[in-house]
Amino acid sequence: MRLDVWAIGLATMALFLGGCTGAQGHEKTSGMTVYYVPIDVETLTPVTSANIQERGKHCVIHSTKDIDKIRDVLHAASSAASRKFSDKRVRIKISETPNSGDELPAVVEKEGEVRFSDGKEPVLSRKELKEIEKIIETECKP
Repeated sequence: MRLDVWAIGLATMALFLGGCTGAQGHEKTSGMTVYYVPIDVETLTPVTSANIQERGKHCVIHSTKDIDKIRDVLHAASSAASRKFSDKRVRIKISETPNSGDELPAVVEKEGEVRFSDGKEPVLSRKELKEIEKIIETECKP
């Protein structure tokens, strides 16, 4: 009888520890990778979606709250036929780790033009652009 109680206790502890380890592993792998050049910086040569990884700052945002804010702002961007994405003044490149669920790769130019991986090209207002920049600057302090 004592052996059965001990075995049940051991099995319960193994399940508990396995569950805790699994949850911690998931938290570490989810995040938003950001490469950025401050919005108001002028550069002598173009910063593009191809070279921002070498020329910009790099950080990973783990705060679910801030990731959701960035997603919300990007999804709220309006379609504007007059402004097109040129890929010559890129300031932000965003990608998410595959385990975070809703993947949102996007590239943002200095004036707020956005290009999503699905080809959509909406435009952020100056206020929305500053909101994203503020989140990134806060989360990515050196």
